[in-house]
Amino acid sequence: MQGIYRQRKYGSILALGIIGSFIPTAQAAGVIKEVNDNQWHYEFTPYIWATGQSGTLGVDNGPGNGQTFDQSFSDIWDRMDIGGMAAFEARYNRWGILLDGIYLRVSDHAGISAPNGFVSLSANGRVTQQQYAAAGYYRAIDGQTTLDALVGLRYNVVSWDINAQLASPLFPGLSLSRNFSERKHWLDPYAGVRVTHNFDQQWSIVGYADIGGASAGSNLTWQLLGGVNYAFSPNVIGKLGYRYVSINYRNEGFIYDVATSGFYTGVGIAW
Repeated sequence: MQGIYRQRKYGSILALGIIGSFIPTAQAAGVIKEVNDNQWHYEFTPYIWATGQSGTLGVDNGPGNGQTFDQSFSDIWDRMDIGGMAAFEARYNRWGILLDGIYLRVSDHAGISAPNGFVSLSANGRVTQQQYAAAGYYRAIDGQTTLDALVGLRYNVVSWDINAQLASPLFPGLSLSRNFSERKHWLDPYAGVRVTHNFDQQWSIVGYADIGGASAGSNLTWQLLGGVNYAFSPNVIGKLGYRYVSINYRNEGFIYDVATSGFYTGVGIAW
């Protein structure tokens, strides 16, 4: 009973907590002002990604092929403890680097009781998701429309802590408590392109795509992004768009076959 419960509980908590991560908001930042390419240009972008998730999650070597789930953004938001997302871009002439980081922690509680009420099982869980991406790019096409070709690495970390308690109302002194903790991490290379078209000094649109996943257990990762940028000033750029990410990772009893999608918004500070 505890083995099955652990798998279902892990799947439930992970489904609520893993927002996948790594929005390429800096990657979505087009150059929408006249600049001198013979010097360094920087942009820092804090952002929010309102994601929903669906797919299959599994932990441990329990029965079945993982727990199927479908969570909306409101489901995830209600259980979030803390979260932070930011991106950074630096460019000199046609060469540049992109950095992106995400940190999320969610908590949840669940409980079940036997039909006769003699025993009850409850669990408190906390899941932490981290993802960090770094890429270098070359601007193959420059002008009103730009095209950047990039290669990079994406580091994923998922950890969880669960406290399960078995108790009986008839025998208050007889209770069992157990803690479960585990951490999974993997590193994926990826390659992609970013296309930006500038309509004028304020408005631009961006399209982004990448594909990767060659590490042990990582079958395939890919993502698509489309967005609109608006320059409130030469140094403040508002961003809005939609992004879809698919990750299929299976290794050592851990299954993460998840599609993550939703609207993002952020503000880039350029200098």
